[in-house]
Amino acid sequence: GNATRELLFQASAPPLGFSTFTVSRLSRRDPRAPPARTPVLSQPQQIQNEYVRVLFDPLTGHLREIQNLEKSISLPVFQSFYWYNASIGNDESPQASGAYIFRPNSSEPIPVSGSKRVSTYLVKNALVQEVHQNFSSWCSQVVRLHAGQPYVELEWTVGPIPVADGWGKEIISRFETTLQTDARFYTDSNGRQILERRRDYRPTWNLSQTEPVAGNYYPVNSRIFIKDKKFQLTVLTDRSQGGSSIFDGSLELMVHRRLLYDDNRGVGEPLVELGADKQGLVVRGRHLVLLDTVESAADRHRLLAQELFMAPYAVLAPGGGPSYRHSQPSLQQFSALRQELPPNVHLLTLAPWDTGVLLRLEHQFERGESANSSQPVTVNLLNLFSAFTITSVQEMSLGADLPLDAVSRLVWTPATGSAQSRPVRKLDPSRVTLQPMEIRTFLAAVQYEVPGAGPGGL
Repeated sequence: GNATRELLFQASAPPLGFSTFTVSRLSRRDPRAPPARTPVLSQPQQIQNEYVRVLFDPLTGHLREIQNLEKSISLPVFQSFYWYNASIGNDESPQASGAYIFRPNSSEPIPVSGSKRVSTYLVKNALVQEVHQNFSSWCSQVVRLHAGQPYVELEWTVGPIPVADGWGKEIISRFETTLQTDARFYTDSNGRQILERRRDYRPTWNLSQTEPVAGNYYPVNSRIFIKDKKFQLTVLTDRSQGGSSIFDGSLELMVHRRLLYDDNRGVGEPLVELGADKQGLVVRGRHLVLLDTVESAADRHRLLAQELFMAPYAVLAPGGGPSYRHSQPSLQQFSALRQELPPNVHLLTLAPWDTGVLLRLEHQFERGESANSSQPVTVNLLNLFSAFTITSVQEMSLGADLPLDAVSRLVWTPATGSAQSRPVRKLDPSRVTLQPMEIRTFLAAVQYEVPGAGPGGL
């Protein structure tokens, strides 16, 4: 649009609840009106908050180092955007890159920026510090630090991807570090368990690698990271993307694609989406970057990934209605929990179920990835919620279609060790224990605190 300013204020909401904020216009003469800030156009060299310092190369404008001030550690990190030239088929294979297939013509991507220097400017106030980078007419990024937050936010905008030169393009954001990673990197599996990946390797057969880039790409649902014996660099995504580590110390994520040939996998057309203005799609997204020690990294990225994926909804309403008049009291804040859950427990499901509720709790840490958070944790269901009181509980199978004690499971013969069946634990709703990565499902009969309330009010 035509807006030249952004309204920014710090807001928080209680767990399983909401907060209400009123925004009103002030006249410029009002003493409460903050002064307008003009962007600083000089080449910024660093931004910093309580937890993180980010350094930029004064000659090129690129990110060059991240420092974790809390742990007194630093890591050289170069980040920029590149594009792979999409294959249209060659002598080795007629396979083109398309909607279902990623196949670049070369293992070496091309920098988006036509020069070594990217234009930058600085925006700084009490809540955020931003370095705006412009890599080309169709690719830009804001490197942002929020007050009180331990991560670096990279908000990128890419598109419309130009294809007038006849080349399909697949755009990546690449991070290069000095970490000695021994051909290993790590991606999540559907936001839960972390899987080790090894470049040009498969654990169950001898791989003959014919696609050195595409053959090392993996789905990244929520995070990808690299590490050595001391430090770990983690990048969290706000959507599923493809990612890899093509050479040691690097990681990359694909953020946008525009292709000119069909890959003959059933769609029957190339991946060319023109958008409303017929110029091509513009994509905006965020990557959150964490630098930490290997021992502490999971404590940060596990919780931050949930915050990113389960971000609160912003609901807007006009301020002229009777319930929003300043003269009338209204509910400014509410939480359906009597007390916060432990940090390693996630309320996965809370849904109406007949006259009761369906409830799932998950332990969101794996064994061994955190000294404290990977331990078993116990929750009291009986005094957990403020909107209702649980009067009785039945534990169910994961899909909630059978009582847990009615489930009959196959007993598998493992490759090593002996087969073991897990006995059903006797349920005490005041002491529900979760093991690492465990999900437990319950059907609960409840009594609502507000007379006449029911499942539809959840």
